[in-house]
Amino acid sequence: MSLKTLTFMLAGAMGTGLAAYADPPHNRGYDLPPGLAKQGKIPPGHAKKIWGKGQYLPVEYREVYVRDWRDYDLREPPRGYRWVHVDQDAYLVEIASGLIADVLVDALLN
Repeated sequence: MSLKTLTFMLAGAMGTGLAAYADPPHNRGYDLPPGLAKQGKIPPGHAKKIWGKGQYLPVEYREVYVRDWRDYDLREPPRGYRWVHVDQDAYLVEIASGLIADVLVDALLN
């Protein structure tokens, strides 16, 4: 066997081994797993999570917003922002990006 053939065979074997360690394809970070999406459940890593000011609220949490913010003694959201309801917490979130401007823990308790 020639040195050239042996070199190509070794290179191919090494490339195949490295492909096995590559990251598997991931869904976008904001997609829910199909089973959780059907049940309307929160992913385990997000359960009881409180995001802070300056962080980004995941897309799946941005859809339930507080329409009656006056009833909860929340200030009027500035233009381009809205109050988002996650569990009993209120997040003032920029609509376009999901950037959190303010967090009020347990603000939505009845």
